[in-house]
Amino acid sequence: MRIGLVVDATCDLPQDFLLKHRIPVLPIRIRMGEHSLVDRRVPLATQAFYSELLPRVGPADRSEPLQVTEMQEWFLEELVTRFDHVLCLTISAQRSPIFEHATQASFGLLQRYRDRRAAAGVSGHFAMRVVDGGNIFAGTAVLAAEAMRLIGDGAHPNAVRTRLEQLSGRICTFLLPDDLGHLRQRGFQKGERSGLLDRLRGVALGVGSLLDVKPVISVQQGEDKPVSLAPNFDKAAEKLLAHARSRVLAVELLAPHVCISYAGELSLVRDLPGFAELEAACAESGVTLHLAMLSPTGAINLGRGALSLAFAAPAVAFS
Repeated sequence: MRIGLVVDATCDLPQDFLLKHRIPVLPIRIRMGEHSLVDRRVPLATQAFYSELLPRVGPADRSEPLQVTEMQEWFLEELVTRFDHVLCLTISAQRSPIFEHATQASFGLLQRYRDRRAAAGVSGHFAMRVVDGGNIFAGTAVLAAEAMRLIGDGAHPNAVRTRLEQLSGRICTFLLPDDLGHLRQRGFQKGERSGLLDRLRGVALGVGSLLDVKPVISVQQGEDKPVSLAPNFDKAAEKLLAHARSRVLAVELLAPHVCISYAGELSLVRDLPGFAELEAACAESGVTLHLAMLSPTGAINLGRGALSLAFAAPAVAFS
């Protein structure tokens, strides 16, 4: 049985990981004024978005899922002859309608996949399950990396899905925005379901004119809150990376992955104080450190230079 994993374009995994494991990326449409572009997690396109388009993002600009009919056609083209069983992992259903659209699109495949497989000379049934990842950005990436580890070990699709559902509520995701002015200008994005952006904006307003004060935001189990403040981005990042390192060294991770994504040049992340120490701790502990670009969806909401970090572990106080 050929088992495949699909992620949407908000899942912050490195391009080399996606290519190595042949993970299809469900595109997302980016709306900017009267224009739109499609995000497929192509690194050069993402970098161009950061430098050319992100500075012009306005309050009404947003990302949005493909329509149900578009998704169904994409599933037919990309999945039904390539795999026999597919798990489609999406960003949290509380944050985006991607899960709903993908679920509806998957239902329609039952009437259409047989002809497509027969025409391609592929026999047997095709099955697909859409999984609500319950997380965002680097958090979804942790789940996807774990899914591929299990699939590589020969786990049955149902066992993989069960494991993802168990882990989704144990993902510790942190966001570190650099451009609080961007959050202020964005205001409340009407399409954002949980109000995360509005709460992040509240943090920015709470620090008044001190835009160099950077908050670390915890996003876990539907609760979004600042857990640390630092006088600048490097200090905030150092605290966050040290926290992740302490969890790794304490052998508290429930899956052997730490995922980091950044809306900018990734070499800048490697130069942050504490990154080398975290990287060494991961290597020592048999944990894979995945470093990727933050998706355009994340960048639209958080601004250029924002960082997302996640791992699976029991919740503890940030220190």
